[in-house]
Amino acid sequence: MTDIEKTLEKVKAESLPFESWERLAGEPGAAYAAFCAYRDYGPQRNIRRAVEAAEKNEANWGKRYRVWRNWSAAFRWRERAEEYDAWLDRLKQAERRKGIEEREAAYREVTGKMLSVVEKKLAVMEPGELSQGAVVEWTRTAIDTEREIFGLTAEKEKREAGPRQL
Repeated sequence: MTDIEKTLEKVKAESLPFESWERLAGEPGAAYAAFCAYRDYGPQRNIRRAVEAAEKNEANWGKRYRVWRNWSAAFRWRERAEEYDAWLDRLKQAERRKGIEEREAAYREVTGKMLSVVEKKLAVMEPGELSQGAVVEWTRTAIDTEREIFGLTAEKEKREAGPRQL
């Protein structure tokens, strides 16, 4: 099972046992197909747009609109589509969070290596071999990068500390 599949399974497990955007008991197949067209239209959806997108060049457009409008009321299309949008958003957020966590782990590994190189260099170098400024810059870069990864930037620390006391 891939990481994305694991993430999807986790989000699905957190969802209700039955998702409202699935076919409801007693909902005719044609009504469910129409709902899917409406649901998949996206956040700017409305029945008129969904009918137009699904039934291009249809002679009975007005009749189809009325049928869809009745189905929409009977089978709570708006509510179900909103819940579907929220579910999709949770999936996207879970994937973003996973990506951020993976990048943070990679950054921690790189900064750890940077600090290790600096430590080794400091242990074996002669005092005149490298300027003090270069060593300070290496160390500052590694530490600043690591602190940023953990959300400990200087600006955040200033905000959390509040106004300075004189």
